[in-house]
Amino acid sequence: MIKIYNLKDLTAHLTIPQDALDFVLRLTADTTNGRYDFGADCYVNVMSCNTSAALAPMEANEKFIDVQMVLAGEEKIYVTAKAPLTVTEPYNAEKDIAFYAWENAEAVTYTAGEAVVL
Repeated sequence: MIKIYNLKDLTAHLTIPQDALDFVLRLTADTTNGRYDFGADCYVNVMSCNTSAALAPMEANEKFIDVQMVLAGEEKIYVTAKAPLTVTEPYNAEKDIAFYAWENAEAVTYTAGEAVVL
């Protein structure tokens, strides 16, 4: 796992359109929910939600990199390598997602202004 301490540091590891990076750096808790497209292969989903203590299914993408950022409050997610995991729902190319059975995972808690790259 790469630790990113400044969102601008993402450009050292990923190719991100400048307008998408500028958009993310200007996000606030008041940004309107929705999908914002930045070219054919880059988009930002802004979603307001209340997190739950219940564990959601483990998931992984094949095509897209998932950058999750908290604008207010905090979030706890669990991460692990997908190689040893048991598939519970096969990869859906249209949705770019597969689901896996829960196995050993490391908890990552991040708060307002912090992000994780998955």
